[in-house]
Amino acid sequence: MSGEAVNARLRELYSKYVEVLEAGDAEKALEVGVEILEQLLLLTRKSVLDSIANPSVKEVAAEILLHYERELSFVKGAREALRSTPPLYAAAVAERALETLSSCINGLFNFAVGALLVIADVFSCVGLQQLS
Repeated sequence: MSGEAVNARLRELYSKYVEVLEAGDAEKALEVGVEILEQLLLLTRKSVLDSIANPSVKEVAAEILLHYERELSFVKGAREALRSTPPLYAAAVAERALETLSSCINGLFNFAVGALLVIADVFSCVGLQQLS
């Protein structure tokens, strides 16, 4: 999938996520949010992690992604639990999962964009040095 296609898909998913959040549909928001986070993790692995040459830096980036993968597992577990949770407790579980999901989406998106900017800068410096 090209960068433009990934960007379009993420924007489409994020718009849908905001729409279902505003509508108060927690179950649908969790479903769409999980898909966004999975796409962001995939994109970050392919575009950021695979571009890092230094093993120490790569390890740090991998640990950051591992944190988000663990949070994604929590959210998926919460979604599963919601199916069998009494309504009295379901709202609190859904709210916690949505808070975690929103935080992760924002955090991972910012990490990916920041990392991609640094990588682009490094590549441009290398390109300029090769031209000299």
